Amino acid sequence: MLTLVKNKHEIMWWMSRLTVMIVSLCLSMSLAGQAWAVDVAMGSNGNLVFEPNDITIDAGETLHFVNGMLPPHNIIVEGRADLSRESLMFNPGESQDIKFVDAGDYDFFCGPHQGAGMVGTIHVK
Repeated sequence: MLTLVKNKHEIMWWMSRLTVMIVSLCLSMSLAGQAWAVDVAMGSNGNLVFEPNDITIDAGETLHFVNGMLPPHNIIVEGRADLSRESLMFNPGESQDIKFVDAGDYDFFCGPHQGAGMVGTIHVK
C-alpha cells in the first residue's frame, strides 16, 4: 500500500510539472508571435510598389515593412520625420517597423521611387 501511495504522489508531481511546461510553452509561443499588424512588401514581384499600399490599422499597432526587389527602398511618412525611416535598405529581407500611436491618415512613399508611383496611405483609427 505504501508503494502505491508513493507512486501516486510521484505521478501527481510529474503531472503538475508537465502542466507548467505546457502552459509556459503556449504562453511563450503566443507572446513570440507576430508583433505587427501588417506586413508591407517593398518592391513586390519586381514592381516599384508597396504591397499593400492602402492600409487600415488601429492606433498603437505596428507596420512591418520588408524590402523585396528593385532596391534601394525607404519609408518616408509625409510631415512626420519621427515616423519616417530614411535610411536606405539594399538587401532583400531587410525590414523596418513603424508604430502608429495617433489616429489619422498618413501618406507615405519610397524616397528613391516616389516619382515611379511607390506611394501609399495608412489609415489609423
